[in-house]
Amino acid sequence: MTESVRILGSYWTLAVGADPRGEQHCRHDFRLRVETAAKTGFSAMGFWHADLQAVRSRYGWREMRDILDANGIIDIELEWLLDWFCAGPRRAVSDAVRALLLEAAEALGARHIKIGDLGNDCADVPLLAEEFAALCRQAADRGTRVLFEMLPAPFSRVPSLAQVLAVCRASGERNGGIMLDIMHVQRTGTSFADIVRNIGRDLPLGVEINDGAPGTPRDLEDSVVNRRLLPGDGEFDLEGFLHAVWTQGYDGPVGVEVLNEYIRKWPLETAAEEAYARTTRVVSAARKQWEATKAR
Repeated sequence: MTESVRILGSYWTLAVGADPRGEQHCRHDFRLRVETAAKTGFSAMGFWHADLQAVRSRYGWREMRDILDANGIIDIELEWLLDWFCAGPRRAVSDAVRALLLEAAEALGARHIKIGDLGNDCADVPLLAEEFAALCRQAADRGTRVLFEMLPAPFSRVPSLAQVLAVCRASGERNGGIMLDIMHVQRTGTSFADIVRNIGRDLPLGVEINDGAPGTPRDLEDSVVNRRLLPGDGEFDLEGFLHAVWTQGYDGPVGVEVLNEYIRKWPLETAAEEAYARTTRVVSAARKQWEATKAR
């Protein structure tokens, strides 16, 4: 029998109406979002820092946790922390977000906090590793992991698997790992063989899928925030990617992160149903093939 894989609905997939380059709060109530996701089949969800502030003001952490538990949401992703390696005013803003995410992680029992170095103009691997280690220690005190999302240039100053792994390993912290998004894996030139060869089984890992056309588009930013497709609607080798991470022993949820200017205008129910159905179809087929390959 094919082993089932948990599907995580990322914040940007399920927070219809929210715009990463505009109003980042979801127009739908937290309880409704969670109930809709659970009814559709999701057992994991992601939440964004700006939206978390608004939800906490209405519900408080305890009621939020009760709502998640009542609906069987067992894996929680929190994001997005930037400038954690900076000094001065940028660091002050970042530290306020850090405090919120750490507090939420402990209160909600988060699986991980997702971070990146988007906008990094000051830190290379040694400084990133030092600051990453400090953040990981704070997260460990709250019972969660920190996952550094690999991004392509020009978004990141460490736009390769080798560099992000160097940050994680130099930190020396066991709860610090890497987030792999199929879109960024492709656009950093990372092969699936690189994943299998270089990511050890002891490294915390996160996995996100979406779809699109191979290659790097002319307008990279627009492709990231407006043009991602639901799994199965494009040409990414999702099966090969999933086989690579499963070969590394990954047994966590597979996130579906789709930022699309049209999908964010859909009704909440439609977005949840389509995202879950298409992701499940792709993941289940890949899992069946992977298990058949192992059995040979």
